[in-house]
Amino acid sequence: MKEILGELKDAFEEFKAKNDERYNGMEKEVLRLKRIESGLLGPDRVVSSNAPFSVKVGDRIVPVLAKTDRLSAHYPAPQGEEGAWSLGAYARAAMGISGAVVSSPALVPEYIGTQIIDLVRAASVVVEAGAGTINIDGPTNLAKITADPVVYQHTEATDDIQESTPTLAAVPLNPKALVALIPLSMEVVADSPNLNAVLDMAIAGAIAAKLDALCLATILADTDIPDSATGQSCATWAGTMAAVGAALALNQKLPTALIGNVADFIARAAQLASTAGSWLGKPPVLSGMIELPTTGINAGTAVLGDFLRGFAIAVRQQLRIEVIRFAKPTLGSHLMVCHARMDGVVLQPARLFKQLTTVI
Repeated sequence: MKEILGELKDAFEEFKAKNDERYNGMEKEVLRLKRIESGLLGPDRVVSSNAPFSVKVGDRIVPVLAKTDRLSAHYPAPQGEEGAWSLGAYARAAMGISGAVVSSPALVPEYIGTQIIDLVRAASVVVEAGAGTINIDGPTNLAKITADPVVYQHTEATDDIQESTPTLAAVPLNPKALVALIPLSMEVVADSPNLNAVLDMAIAGAIAAKLDALCLATILADTDIPDSATGQSCATWAGTMAAVGAALALNQKLPTALIGNVADFIARAAQLASTAGSWLGKPPVLSGMIELPTTGINAGTAVLGDFLRGFAIAVRQQLRIEVIRFAKPTLGSHLMVCHARMDGVVLQPARLFKQLTTVI
């Protein structure tokens, strides 16, 4: 009898151990799913209090992040991993210089990718101007208003109301990939204590420059955005005030930002008052407008207006980074591959204005 009881006890203990293991695994999975649900991809996520507005993509409400918001806030590091991971350490491990060698293509953790995306956004002139950021999971469409409906004052018993509908156009959100290939020599990676900061800045700066170029090209090519009817010099404050006046005449508000060429910015800043030779300076009425010089737009052209509501950056895929070991074996060099799907879209053309020194 004792032997039977002993066998039953052993069987019970074995069953209990397996059951506890399964329970712990299920508990971990539930916690993981709750974390996903509470993140940006979940339907119940909290919209940032700074988000200017939200858009509905499928069955989810997606916040349009303002420039002061952080995408990484929606993808926090797992508990205990905050500050424990760096791009430099990843590169050294992937190249076999320290730690275990990565035997297959490995991606940086998602939360690190969003942190670098935030560095890209911080370095982007268009985002600095106020453009929001929309994070999407797949191809989708938003609508933009290209013409407002007409409102009539009605007199009783008078046939004085005409039909009018706003003109809407589809805005496809399916950005192409932005890709950067960065050669990494073994010596530089092994001997550079500031490798992480250098990689962060290099990747963010390069992607931001490309993103700005694409966004500005999109704005300038959009024929629904109003532009100068007559020449309005981008190199003088008088010309800029004329452009602001033309925008106000189209029922726009005072611009919150102006993006223009570096040469035009310097020319405006160098203007002297006609009397004492003092600097002329920005007109007081435009004190709330930030000026953002860039080489990504040609001299003689500027874009001004409300970028927060007029333009947005669509991010379909978080930044992916991996290291291809000995991509250039004869040079003893590895290759870091960085790619993300990002692009800009015009949401409300009537919120922006294109200032042209010479009207073609």
